[in-house]
Amino acid sequence: MLVRWSPAIPALFSELEQSILSDCAPRQTSRAFVPRAEIIESKDHFFVRAELPGVKKEALKITLENNLLTLSGEKIFQDEKEEKTYRLRETRYGQFERSFRLSEGIDRQSLKADYKDGVLEITLPKTKESLSREIAISLN
Repeated sequence: MLVRWSPAIPALFSELEQSILSDCAPRQTSRAFVPRAEIIESKDHFFVRAELPGVKKEALKITLENNLLTLSGEKIFQDEKEEKTYRLRETRYGQFERSFRLSEGIDRQSLKADYKDGVLEITLPKTKESLSREIAISLN
């Protein structure tokens, strides 16, 4: 029989560790699937990268309304026909939605999305006006 391994940690350290880690991890109040995401900035683009393991491309939807970029979809549980008893079940399933507020300097007409190996990457090019540039100083 497989049993989840758990080291013997003093209660005080365990509480401290959980309070520190809870500030870093996405909050999950239910057993629902919540994809983890990263936002990366380069000189001329922003990138939103979301981990969506087990989610089919057809189950994904990306919308942009006003300044809100929303990823939504569903990770479907594949119920097997055989009778099995789960001894440990940490995988999350269900509908999900994540939204990100975009800045004004995004070229909304040139967004691109790529989905490969369970990772969705959305490329958000910056507008020419928002790119930083050097300003010449005149001498008077």
